[in-house]
Amino acid sequence: MLRESKLADSVVKHRDIFDGYVLYEDPAYGIQPVLVSGFKGARVSMKEKKFNKMMSSVWEAVEWQFGHLKTQFALIDYKKSLKIRLSPVGKYVLVSMLLLNCHCCHYGGN
Repeated sequence: MLRESKLADSVVKHRDIFDGYVLYEDPAYGIQPVLVSGFKGARVSMKEKKFNKMMSSVWEAVEWQFGHLKTQFALIDYKKSLKIRLSPVGKYVLVSMLLLNCHCCHYGGN
């Protein structure tokens, strides 16, 4: 989904706008110039552990929002009906996020 969104490409292309900013991502995406992930392994320094701890709270907040998204729009979590390249999964998620933001603006919440 990250590759299809071209988000990382856009950040690289507009580096002047995003100067000093990076995207925090899951280690599964691999190393890219504008993507940062937590440190893993047996030899993680104290500084790296501190970074991991600080970023885990941000990561947790994002995961909570995805959980809320799946609760409000169960279709996007229905694996039997959503198949990448056979249905517009990215569009469903994008529209669901937009509607969830509208819901939060109207009713309050995070």
